[in-house]
Amino acid sequence: MKTLFILLFVSLALIFPISQVHAKESTELRKQRQAAQQERQAEKTDRNRESAEARKSFGEFTRSLKPEYKALLKEVDIEFELTQVDLQADRAAKIAEAEAEYQKKLTSAFLHPDGAMNTDALKKMEQEAKAHSDELFRLKEEAAQIAHTEKAASEKHKHVLLQEMDTRAIDEVVSLGLTKKSEPIVATPIGGELTRQEKQWNEREKKDIERTHVRNLRTIREFKNGEKIRAWELNNLDEDFHLKWEEKRELHTIQSQQIFYSTLLMQAAQGKDINQQEVIAKFAELAKHTKLVKIKFDTIRKKESIIRRGEKKKLQES
Repeated sequence: MKTLFILLFVSLALIFPISQVHAKESTELRKQRQAAQQERQAEKTDRNRESAEARKSFGEFTRSLKPEYKALLKEVDIEFELTQVDLQADRAAKIAEAEAEYQKKLTSAFLHPDGAMNTDALKKMEQEAKAHSDELFRLKEEAAQIAHTEKAASEKHKHVLLQEMDTRAIDEVVSLGLTKKSEPIVATPIGGELTRQEKQWNEREKKDIERTHVRNLRTIREFKNGEKIRAWELNNLDEDFHLKWEEKRELHTIQSQQIFYSTLLMQAAQGKDINQQEVIAKFAELAKHTKLVKIKFDTIRKKESIIRRGEKKKLQES
């Protein structure tokens, strides 16, 4: 029994000093961890402030940059508009002359010596009228192509200026460090391993770094993607022009026939022997074809508009 008391006394004597040392160590570790946390928080606050200041500085830079290039783009537009005035005048003069010639030839084709017009005579006159009409249309399309080429050249000139603006903006954002992803300020083990709070800090820090990096890159997205979007828009300009004149070409074929048959009706009113019922039936058929052509190209444009919305969104977000 005595031996048992001695062992118990020795055990208590050993346990209490160790507990006191352990308590002292826990307090010291807690202080070290708190100090490390405060240091990390201070570093993070400084980093976030620097990032916010860089974004603000970039915003101020672009607000002064854009008006500068807007003025230069306006000069290009004015130059193009002045060129267009001359082109339109030249085009109008040529078309007016061609239309007058077309009217003279169309009228002379109907000056048939006999009161009656047989099938062969009408067919020949229709062919001649179509040839004159096609030539007039060719002149109009040729003039439009020249104007479109000038427009595309003007747009390319503007694109050079805008690319210069984009390059300056990107150089500025790089110099401000906004394109570089920051290194995370992570907690390191103190006294053996990370605490639960330190692990949570590290996870949040990684997410914050990624979120800030994405946010910073978003500030230069319009400048980074500008060249791709402008090239896409220029290609659309070409596609729209060709589609427009493809539609005009199909409508022209119908309209030239409508003009011919209108003239026939006028001849009938002047006593010429013309089958008016056939002519009116032909008019109805041509009107139907006109509607079908317009429906066809309207459908193409609507589908193209939907496709382009998706394409532009992808370009803006890439």
